[in-house]
Amino acid sequence: MTSSKDKGKRVQAMDHGTTQNYKLRFLKPVIRPSMFKLSLPITPDELPNRTPYLDLVVPDGRNNPCRCFWTQLQSGKIALTRGWEEFYQMYKINLDSMLYFTHKGNSNFQVRIFDFGDIENSYQLRDPEEPPYVRTGNYEILKCINIPPSASARAVAAKVKSKWPFFVMDLTARMMSSRLLPNVSHLSHFTGQRHPIILTHGHIQVEATYTRYSGKRDGSFGVISGGWENFASLCNFKPGGVGVFEVISNEPVTIIQVRCR
Repeated sequence: MTSSKDKGKRVQAMDHGTTQNYKLRFLKPVIRPSMFKLSLPITPDELPNRTPYLDLVVPDGRNNPCRCFWTQLQSGKIALTRGWEEFYQMYKINLDSMLYFTHKGNSNFQVRIFDFGDIENSYQLRDPEEPPYVRTGNYEILKCINIPPSASARAVAAKVKSKWPFFVMDLTARMMSSRLLPNVSHLSHFTGQRHPIILTHGHIQVEATYTRYSGKRDGSFGVISGGWENFASLCNFKPGGVGVFEVISNEPVTIIQVRCR
């Protein structure tokens, strides 16, 4: 593996000779959930056959390609679109995974997947009922960032092991049908009054609105609405449960993974 300054860069330039001699390799960190495009550090001209797709395979011996179509970005680089989400979830890719692409001829790229701690993915296909966010390797256990509001919430918080900052909330009928007030310090690096965040639970990903307070608390706290009620309904959360909210990213977009206990 390479240092952080090399992430997302090609590590070997391509050979402009024949297709047989064509060598294109690059690293790409995963920093957004599967609902977003995956931008790659290459242009269409660097693809050997200029096909509108890449066939991704993993080094598991099965050689079953996953076809991912691409679009060209304003920067001139390409981004994977249709097919990327399927590949992402099929191999349990995480938001801190590192992908190592190697061109194998024609439209085929082998992708090696390294999870947290530089542990290589097992490449076992995900069970359809299993959430795609699966952590592997050793990681530092972070503490709860709020004061749990009840005895049951405190009991859950004491047992949570997470490498991300998290807060714990009681799931009440009123809260699930209106808005979520995390009662934690500002969750995002954005300084604006309102901006979108991504809520995830298993395969469910919903964009919600995060609004900063402007008043007695000087905007250091906020409220989640505009998508929260729909998210709670899609996840089939029930009143009386306890939600664990892990802040797995706040740049370039705030992403909160939710588990129900």
